[in-house]
Amino acid sequence: MPVHTLDVDPETLFRVEQSGQPAVVYECKLQGALCGMSVEGTTSAISAHIRWHGITGPDNSSQRCSWGGCSKMLKKGSLARHIISHLEVKARCSVCGVVKCRDYVLREHIRSSALCQLASAEIVHGPEGRLLVPTSWALLHQV
Repeated sequence: MPVHTLDVDPETLFRVEQSGQPAVVYECKLQGALCGMSVEGTTSAISAHIRWHGITGPDNSSQRCSWGGCSKMLKKGSLARHIISHLEVKARCSVCGVVKCRDYVLREHIRSSALCQLASAEIVHGPEGRLLVPTSWALLHQV
């Protein structure tokens, strides 16, 4: 099995190495500021990466999304969540298998469905995600 090298956002790489847990990463596609790095597909990691790109300011300020050619205007505080939709990261109910675009929509499904009251949310990674494993895993499993 071939091993591919990824240029990973430093904060994502640090978190993976410190936790010892793998993460699914996606290539950054912010236009006009292509960095070539991969970032974890979570709102917190994307928010940090957006700041690394110099996109700062109040959460209620207007910001244009430039991910992969998108040009939608939205509040800066919504940008990371919006980028998650570009990555096609979703949430699935562990009981009935229904898939929702956002975790809070799935939580509402779980809360309101008698069948799914004990369900948990499972992450469904987008098609362009790549698995990043900690160095310790590669050494242990001869990856």
